[in-house]
Amino acid sequence: MKILDTVTTLAQVGAQFRRPTDLAPGGPGGALEHRLAGVVVAALKEAFDRDRARMDLERETLEAERSRAERALAAELRRQAADRALNQLRLIAIFGGLVLLVSGILAAWLPGMRSGAAAVGLGAGWILALATLGCVFAAWQDVTVWASATEPPPAGTSRVANIAPWLLLASLTFVAASLLMAS
Repeated sequence: MKILDTVTTLAQVGAQFRRPTDLAPGGPGGALEHRLAGVVVAALKEAFDRDRARMDLERETLEAERSRAERALAAELRRQAADRALNQLRLIAIFGGLVLLVSGILAAWLPGMRSGAAAVGLGAGWILALATLGCVFAAWQDVTVWASATEPPPAGTSRVANIAPWLLLASLTFVAASLLMAS
């Protein structure tokens, strides 16, 4: 019985070694598995390539949106700076016009303003007020040009705009001095 049992066990073990398995690379099932593995690898590679292309496209889209947002922000900041500069120039022009108007009324009303040093001071004040208005108009053009430009203006671009308040101050000084001399 033991001999028969041993022979049966050896026959079973030998049969396992002789029988080709489906997973063996040399057998018919192995070739199928090899082809399936190749298909799976190709599908994974294609999926990874697609994902990489999608990520690159998303990255480029985000970069383009960021660039567009930066340009829009720069344009808005230029517009706000131009609005501030134009409001400042408008205020200087109003004061320059008021200096001319009020000093003209006072020159007609006070007889001492039309003679001597008071008339010279008044004339100098009027010339400076007109120069102020000229600077405002010239600076207005500069501001509108750099407001519509794509790049911010270099520092000190509009020196005329920087001179206008000082000319107005000098005009006010001469007109006030002529008023003091006339009274």
